[in-house]
Amino acid sequence: MFRISLRLVSDDGDPAEVTAATGMAAGTATRAGEPSVRTGRPHKFSSWSVPLGPGPRVERPEEAFDALVSWGLPLARRFRDVCADKGWEASLVVVQEFRTPDEPLEKGISLSRELVEWLATAGAAVDVDQYIYY
Repeated sequence: MFRISLRLVSDDGDPAEVTAATGMAAGTATRAGEPSVRTGRPHKFSSWSVPLGPGPRVERPEEAFDALVSWGLPLARRFRDVCADKGWEASLVVVQEFRTPDEPLEKGISLSRELVEWLATAGAAVDVDQYIYY
């Protein structure tokens, strides 16, 4: 299973800047200094993220990767510009959960040429977190 999102972080940026620049609403957003709804402590940085794919979890990452590529390179450029102009950093966040040792769908993450082009155009990094539960 995978959870995949596009995430932007900033030391003190306003998530509304990202929404305004891209025309996309965040799935989740936090602002540095504002209290966390979970802990009540102030957030140490700002974040803006949107989940990718048909649901919160996908069987294979290609579903989510294809969704991101479908946004097109003009939107990737808008993400690049807001990062450069407003001090945000973008990354594709891939969280992979291994639950069954013999499950072939849990093996491997492959980035297509189109995805790499989109990420490069946006100036986005790739962060992969993997958790093993068996």
